[in-house]
Amino acid sequence: MTYTKETLVISNPSEKLLNVVEKLKKDKQAKLEKLRNMKPEEFSRRVILS
Repeated sequence: MTYTKETLVISNPSEKLLNVVEKLKKDKQAKLEKLRNMKPEEFSRRVILS
């Protein structure tokens, strides 16, 4: 798989594809929320250990 900045448009997505995309969006939002709620010292420690 390669990275591209071009937008992929699917004209007739299946229900299964829509569910997968929705799950990915929810997962990303949860991870962002977790990062926002981290204390600064916990965040820096996690970045250093990674």
